[in-house]
Amino acid sequence: MGPEALSSLLLLLLVASGDADMKGHFDPAKCRYALGMQDRTIPDSDISASSSWSDSTAARHSRLESSDGDGAWCPAGSVFPKEEEYLQVDLQRLHLVALVGTQGRHAGGLGKEFSRSYRLRYSRDGRRWMDWKDRWGQEVISGNEDPEGVVLKDLGPPMVARLVRFYPRADRVMSVCLRVELYGCLWRDGLLSYTAPVGQTMYLSEAVYLNDSTYDGHTVGGLQYGGLGQLADGVVGLDDFRKSQELRVWPGYDYVGWSNHSFSSGY
Repeated sequence: MGPEALSSLLLLLLVASGDADMKGHFDPAKCRYALGMQDRTIPDSDISASSSWSDSTAARHSRLESSDGDGAWCPAGSVFPKEEEYLQVDLQRLHLVALVGTQGRHAGGLGKEFSRSYRLRYSRDGRRWMDWKDRWGQEVISGNEDPEGVVLKDLGPPMVARLVRFYPRADRVMSVCLRVELYGCLWRDGLLSYTAPVGQTMYLSEAVYLNDSTYDGHTVGGLQYGGLGQLADGVVGLDDFRKSQELRVWPGYDYVGWSNHSFSSGY
């Protein structure tokens, strides 16, 4: 693989990303506003669930720090072993969701149900749903250890979504209840998806992996399409493309790159 050609392309990607930032592209470090569960900016009609134990534990009672009803959303069905019960929040417009918060059911000391872990799924159009995964491919998120405390989860990578579903988990048959908040900002980028060849590996003194590690679209025949990933996440890579500001990631993580020699008619 030709390092010089690849380095030139990587430099172009860095400059383009920096230019977009100067023109008002979002800063993911500042995109962390509460989106409206706790303060009721999100109306009850935009909160739904797969099921509820009773009307007093319906989806509308799932607001963080709320004591309405019996104090939380509680599904009617068991979340073990199938993990099919979910709480859904419709943000109505695309948002970058960078953080989520969860609580159990406290109900003034009468409640004791909470979820020790959960998964997230999200959608931009209500038809195609994606599983949120961290930078190492893990889907399960650590949740609460008691019914009252708030546990915040920094989503790395963040997700661009209109609808978000919380799937509580359990390691045995037991009751679980949930209250939530989402944090982020309106997705003003306008980009809904991009298409690109699958990133390649560059071999220097070590392997440098230049794949789009967070792409959430389809990958078929060496082509990625229908999704968003690192080329739209607002993060500008370091000058040394082998290094990253993220911890415990592989060389080349911040970049997506290809060799010109990989394309018969150039690129």
